[in-house]
Amino acid sequence: MSEIGIERLAALVLLLTALSHVTAPGAWATLFERIRKSAAPGLATAALHLPLGLLIIAFHNVWDGPAVIFTLIGWALTLKGSLHLLFPLLSVRSLGLPGEGDKADRRYQLAGMLMTPPAAALMWLAWS
Repeated sequence: MSEIGIERLAALVLLLTALSHVTAPGAWATLFERIRKSAAPGLATAALHLPLGLLIIAFHNVWDGPAVIFTLIGWALTLKGSLHLLFPLLSVRSLGLPGEGDKADRRYQLAGMLMTPPAAALMWLAWS
């Protein structure tokens, strides 16, 4: 897989995830509430973050120019996933932050709205 392919994949995943937070916040709240109440929340959150992070750092080792942003995102996802895998109580704490009901929905929508412009910029970068 080429570095450009990794950039395009990452940009698509990030944009779709951000837009999904805006359009389906209740689904995200339900997902993370179920993960939080599961027997292994650290494993579940790690499973969400590690695959894309590891894919990026394995195949996109770019440390100059604008493309470095993708490498940094890969390392951030890998670090986050690794911390949740190694220290599962971090997952319990962070999964409880959004709250419940309409409050959680608004927080997921806000997160999606804040992440959509940077994700769109990454899409532009990946396809330009």
